[in-house]
Amino acid sequence: MTITAAMLFFAACTSPNDAGIDVLPDDDLVSANFVDTFSVDMGTIIVDSVITERLSRVLFGNYLDQELGQIFAESYLQLRLTGSNLVFGVDPAFLSLDSVVLRLDLTGFFGRYNDPILLDVREITQTFPEDAVLTSNLALEVDENYDYAGGAAIDFSNLPGFLDFVDIRLDDSLGNRLLFASTDSLVTNAVFTEFFKGLRIGSKSIDQTFSREPGGIFSLDPTSPNTRLTVFYKDTATAKSAVFDININSERYHRIYREDVTGRLLEQALAESRDPQAMYTVVESGALVKTFFNAPGLSTLDPAAINRAELILNVVPEFLGSGERFTPPSRLFLFFSDSLGTAEDDPNAVISSADYNPVTQQYTIPLTNNLQTILADRAPANGFIIVPNDNGVSLNRAILAGPGHPTLAPKLRVTYTTLPGG
Repeated sequence: MTITAAMLFFAACTSPNDAGIDVLPDDDLVSANFVDTFSVDMGTIIVDSVITERLSRVLFGNYLDQELGQIFAESYLQLRLTGSNLVFGVDPAFLSLDSVVLRLDLTGFFGRYNDPILLDVREITQTFPEDAVLTSNLALEVDENYDYAGGAAIDFSNLPGFLDFVDIRLDDSLGNRLLFASTDSLVTNAVFTEFFKGLRIGSKSIDQTFSREPGGIFSLDPTSPNTRLTVFYKDTATAKSAVFDININSERYHRIYREDVTGRLLEQALAESRDPQAMYTVVESGALVKTFFNAPGLSTLDPAAINRAELILNVVPEFLGSGERFTPPSRLFLFFSDSLGTAEDDPNAVISSADYNPVTQQYTIPLTNNLQTILADRAPANGFIIVPNDNGVSLNRAILAGPGHPTLAPKLRVTYTTLPGG
């Protein structure tokens, strides 16, 4: 399980890895420096899970990525009373339901926003665990017998753009379950959340006839005033409504999972992991995939000789999807690897980073200080782990050229004052 906090911040600043050649005297640059490139070993790593508990965004929907498989996300949301001792009316005999509407405050999408996605909304039947961290591989039990969405869809196909929020009318059975609940169940939030544990917002598999890469995953703000469930009803002839909030006190998280990988590029990248002739490696947010790299040839260098070092990673443009719908992560973070080369040595210690350059379609990660530290035996020489930013709240991915790619292979470019062994 990967900690997300380190990937959700780190403002742009001058890295200690950037220091070096730019501060040397010009005479030294002319007479003493040599630039060389070193090949790197790379490996693709599937991640078990990431913490998605009480984040600023939760995800739902699904899409087909021809290279990485079909990705699903589903949100688990706890509804809460807006006060205590909720009373719909003095006499239940005079109450009648008009509708029950789920409003979702949408903040973004990944993939295509204008392919209709059928929703699948279920009642959670398992209490949110109090003694466990909620992670992206956790599925709570739900009522599998009834889908409150009743065929409702997120459908922007006939609209000129993406809406900020959507209203989804759910099945009347949910409204009646709340409207005619025992008053004992509506006294406090502690009692209510035991009676009604929440909703899972999921989706049915996207119709693959829409396009070669159909569907999308939406992000929503779970604590916005525009994310709520409202029961509209009449008390005798008077129209009334009752709001059930999702707020900062609500339990909330999302699950992410992948299907249909066989025969796709991801399967190839995993099979070729650490192969010197590997064509591709992958990073994917949502804590789905990360990358290992190492440069064994650097052991020939004296740490004091290194003036600048940077790792250049090339995104393979043919895999950006039609219309470049599969946008690469805006930033990659670098960590020292553990001894197995499968996880971060310290998941809270980012040692370098790089922004994606959409013009060159590259990430250039500064490594000067890190390599000096490793070669001086002040840091473990286990290699590095590359993790995308926004790792718990987005699904951006990049298919990077591997060391065996004929034109875009990654390179570690090092500027030093003497030749290796010189």
